[in-house]
Amino acid sequence: MSPTSVDQLDGQELAARALHHMARRCGLFASAQETAVAWRQVQARTVEQRLAGAWALLFPGHTLEPVPSQQLHPSRLPAWVVHEGRIGILTALGGGERSPAVDWYPATDATATNALPKLAWVPVPPLAGPSEADIGARPDRRGPATQALTAAFAAHKGILANVGVMTLMVNIIALVGPLFAMQVYDRVVPNLAYATLGVLAAGVIAAYLFDLTIKLARLRLMEKVGRRIDEALSLYFFERVLSLKVDRRPQRQGSLAAQIRDYEAVKNIFTSSVLFGIADLPFILLFIGAVALLGGAVVWVLVVFLLVSILVGVIAYVPVQRALRQQNDEMAHRQGMLFEAVTGSERIKALGGESVFADQWLRATKAVNAHGERVQIRTNSTQFITQFFQQSSFIAIVVVGVFQIEAGVLTMGGLIAVSMLSSRALATTAGITPLLLQWGRARHALQVLNDLLRCESDARDDRQLGTDRQALSIELRDIVYGYAGVPHPTLVVPALHIAAGERIAVLGANGSGKSTLIRLLAGVATPNRGDIRIAGLDYQRCRLSWLRQQIGYLPQDITLFSGTLRDNLTVGLARPSENDIRHALKATGLLPAVEQHPLGIDLPIREGGLGLSGGQRQMVGLARLLLQKPRIWILDEPTASLDSEAEARLSTVLEHLPGNNTVIFTTHRPAWLKLASRVLVMEGGQIKLDQPADRVKIGTAANPEPHAVK
Repeated sequence: MSPTSVDQLDGQELAARALHHMARRCGLFASAQETAVAWRQVQARTVEQRLAGAWALLFPGHTLEPVPSQQLHPSRLPAWVVHEGRIGILTALGGGERSPAVDWYPATDATATNALPKLAWVPVPPLAGPSEADIGARPDRRGPATQALTAAFAAHKGILANVGVMTLMVNIIALVGPLFAMQVYDRVVPNLAYATLGVLAAGVIAAYLFDLTIKLARLRLMEKVGRRIDEALSLYFFERVLSLKVDRRPQRQGSLAAQIRDYEAVKNIFTSSVLFGIADLPFILLFIGAVALLGGAVVWVLVVFLLVSILVGVIAYVPVQRALRQQNDEMAHRQGMLFEAVTGSERIKALGGESVFADQWLRATKAVNAHGERVQIRTNSTQFITQFFQQSSFIAIVVVGVFQIEAGVLTMGGLIAVSMLSSRALATTAGITPLLLQWGRARHALQVLNDLLRCESDARDDRQLGTDRQALSIELRDIVYGYAGVPHPTLVVPALHIAAGERIAVLGANGSGKSTLIRLLAGVATPNRGDIRIAGLDYQRCRLSWLRQQIGYLPQDITLFSGTLRDNLTVGLARPSENDIRHALKATGLLPAVEQHPLGIDLPIREGGLGLSGGQRQMVGLARLLLQKPRIWILDEPTASLDSEAEARLSTVLEHLPGNNTVIFTTHRPAWLKLASRVLVMEGGQIKLDQPADRVKIGTAANPEPHAVK
């Protein structure tokens, strides 16, 4: 079967739907949004290659194996087939009078094609144990950021090899000018050989035109490679940071942003100017060899300068790195202070604390500038010292060249040629010191990024579990949870079972552990010890998209993002219809306000939902849950910012949920106990009471605390 062009496949939605259905048939899970993103990200010449790439991207370790259709066994089904621009899922081979059963995308008549394509593509899961190649292999001790950087360059090794060949040609052409000058001074001038001069000049100009063409082509290639690497790495780092466990990453948001910003220092090493400088370094030996052939002892001046440049760079490296590390630490601290001041500006103004924060900002700025001053002084001093030795080396080359002329080793034209070659070698050698210092900055930034990306992450290749079971129970076993730096655990739950369809109210005083329990149940927090299971599956082994689809979480403080209302309602969802959105807005009472706006559902939302009340943000969050249609609803203080009308709407929404949907909410309001079938009372990070709702009273005169009644 000849490969099918990607352009023949009509529509990404069909391909995404096919991937989604195949995953379910193989006992895997991928949301419609995930499959659409995977299909868009993978680029290939044929549909078969694109399918294999998207499948591997969705399910790391899984592959597609091409198998001749005539050799397929029913045990290897389902399998992919591609025919005349359509993707198909082969579910039965047929035989006798029966035709093969294929679900085609786009759909076609059952009689449209009875013959299978020559090749089918069978999904192959990863091996359960280590492969032979992995046995005895050394673990990769490089950090995640270093591995990503290495992989990005390795992915472009073909283009980089071409750049290397171009660089070789550029440096060889650089020998033409000095040799031209030597021939002119030694042969043309003494004999006034104008014909020879014209031929030599024409040849050199032609070589330089070729050199210009190569340099322009090399520049375009390097800029293209740099842009591709930057896009790939920036996306990788952004996705990895987003996937970090919320309670395991650095808690100061400003410091976290400053650490991510260190990527810019890494990015600087694959700009075209830096890469050209690195590519030219090996050709220092080419010019040193040319000088040795022409000038004899003159070459030792270049050798000494090369050693001095390396020595100066190495000596300056350690103190500059130390000052740079201290400066980056202070900048991260100042960035965190700026983030806190901006996000808490209203509170600062109310407290009259502007002067306090201004004083802290000034002290932080002075510390940053002090370390920055040391970095600049040491860096510039190193460059000035290198320039001094470079200038002195040129003088030494001329002086030694004169003695070589006296000894008959060198001619006048040879001295000029040696001077030109030495200037090129000296300029390249002088770049060693700044390259060392720049690499030091990038190396420190890589260490920061490696430390950040080593934090626990939700994005793991072994998280692939999911289930089609309708009844999703939740079970907590031996749970211990504590925050970093806190000596005692915040929450201890030896055992808790929540059956599908239960309505559970979680009560307790402030700081009793209600929100911590809710965050653990929602999968936002990860226990230090013990495990949480949904339908018998460990949270930490479930595919994240499946878990997010089953569990809807409404936190106390709803964060909205800059964009439109539609964007905020549909983020993470597979494009709900306009009618679904309007139904959700109507149920939450937001529809009248939306209809009054000239842009309707596309009305703009400012960063953080600025301009909306806490209750309105809460209703937007609830509307999104309605669009998500989870089977487990987890709400943390859902009525905290609501007025009586909005609270009634929320209560109505929860009362009309399907009976197999589980609802877990925290509340301080006794009236909400009517929505619960079971009540958990938290105290000191433990569940002190677990009773049916009709046996729990709140706020009686005799006992103001939640308590059980007979």
